[in-house]
Amino acid sequence: MTTVQVRKFRDIGPVIKAVRESRALRQEDLAEQLAFSRDYLIDLEKGKGNLYITRLFRTLNELGITVTLTYGSSDGEATDGGA
Repeated sequence: MTTVQVRKFRDIGPVIKAVRESRALRQEDLAEQLAFSRDYLIDLEKGKGNLYITRLFRTLNELGITVTLTYGSSDGEATDGGA
């Protein structure tokens, strides 16, 4: 398993992309599974936040709350993820 500590929303995008790619999912396929546009997924992977996610992370940081992401491949094996 890979663990990444996230301090800002931009840190999440590379993790989303790495896990998607490790599972051999195309952006189009994942976006369709999640019922949103590929453009939105592209923005997520680039770390482009919106007003709500920006406010969420400002609040978390102000309160000293840490977000940690832990992930592995779909078969349960650890992945490098490039993050």
